[in-house]
Amino acid sequence: MAHEHDVNAISYKTYMMTWFWLLVMTMLALGLGYAPIAERLKALLLVCTTLAKILLIASIFMHLRYERINLIMITLAPLVLAIILFSFTFPETLGSASHVISVFGLGARLRHVQKCARILSGRKDACQ
Repeated sequence: MAHEHDVNAISYKTYMMTWFWLLVMTMLALGLGYAPIAERLKALLLVCTTLAKILLIASIFMHLRYERINLIMITLAPLVLAIILFSFTFPETLGSASHVISVFGLGARLRHVQKCARILSGRKDACQ
């Protein structure tokens, strides 16, 4: 019985190169986190690095190298989901620090407690 070789088999060299490039991209992402560059540029570069890692992992370890549509879908799906989640949560960051509390109806109570804390000078009826 003859041994058949799989045409799509991946060699150890490919796994080692994949590990090396994942290590390089991870170190790049860590370096970007501490780099003194604009936050928007930093975020864009980190997203690009993450997408490159997704492509590499999906193409090698999930054996999607020859399935272009699935590879594109696996890469773009997290990006689309991140944009959707960002669009839902971004308005929450536009207000003040107490904005999140006032969204849940506790804003008036928080202002009352803050007023009481400022007024507390010995009079017990100041907070009524």
